[in-house]
Amino acid sequence: MDFGLTQPQELLRDSIARFLAQDVGIERVRRVMDSESGQDEAIHGQLGDQGITGLLVDMDLGGSGLGMQEAAIASQEIGRAAAPVNFHSSYVLAPLLIAGADHGDRRNGLLEAIAEGRTLITPILDAPIRNGRVDGTVLYVPDAAWSDAFLLESGGSLHLLDATAPDIEVEPLETVDDTRRVAEVTFSGVDLNAAESLGGSADGTRRAVHGARIALAADALGAAQKGLHIAVDYAKERKQFERIIGSFQAVKHICAEVLAEVEPVQSLLWHTADAWDEGSDEIDHFAPLLKAHATDVASQAVTMTTQVFGGIGFTHECDMHIFYKRAGYDRQMLGNPTALREQAAAVMYA
Repeated sequence: MDFGLTQPQELLRDSIARFLAQDVGIERVRRVMDSESGQDEAIHGQLGDQGITGLLVDMDLGGSGLGMQEAAIASQEIGRAAAPVNFHSSYVLAPLLIAGADHGDRRNGLLEAIAEGRTLITPILDAPIRNGRVDGTVLYVPDAAWSDAFLLESGGSLHLLDATAPDIEVEPLETVDDTRRVAEVTFSGVDLNAAESLGGSADGTRRAVHGARIALAADALGAAQKGLHIAVDYAKERKQFERIIGSFQAVKHICAEVLAEVEPVQSLLWHTADAWDEGSDEIDHFAPLLKAHATDVASQAVTMTTQVFGGIGFTHECDMHIFYKRAGYDRQMLGNPTALREQAAAVMYA
């Protein structure tokens, strides 16, 4: 089987890359990182104009009606640009969960709004729902400080709760990655009647989570590839002892070893995304393994390429730390590598 990109997929990749390079450059990313809120109010609408927010939304609802391969392409380019958006949460996990909802009219309206980039819905998996109330604290919720609504998932059932509902407290958290902010969300006995029941299923949730893990793996891969690219460019220009450092054997080895580790992840990403699109049972095994391996490799890759810069590589002025932190965020969200490998092993030997 050929796991290369088709011509339309290559055009999609190139289109997204051009948009991000022109409109979401590193200067814009740094402004978001250095801001107190960490919010870029305009970016979701811009992504909507480009069709990126609706890749997984049906065409009759204003989306592109594409699959996980195309979503992975978008996520990889977003990671390569370090764009300040939680693509895996807002535009993969949220629409996939909502697509499995039981209430057709409401479901379609939400998906249309997501595809247009005019509403931001943050899913919360395993929400603390007990005895008809939402009561408890959830950590590391993406975009919680400015979400329009929380999509609460519990046992496969979905409930849409307005983010401005009473008895909800959002406390921003500091993490390694300032390009994508998260928060601690505390629900103090919120009556579930205040939320809108959307139905759903455990199988739908499982499949949606696998899709989000594929997107995180793609983001990490994009960050690792960009880190290698800027390290190689630096090595071609930086002189030490009147020699280009790229001519030093130690620097060559670092770059070559990173390339050798990173490139095979691309094929694994395409294979896993294809398994998701085909509805293969293998996805329960491959998606956790992909995310575990891709984020492990990406973390090691950006650690090694940072060393090409010497001491300056660890400073705020050098862009390398952005991609280093990006890979670290992807590594922890929706399961760390150890937990995911255990999950994949449990499926394989069940």
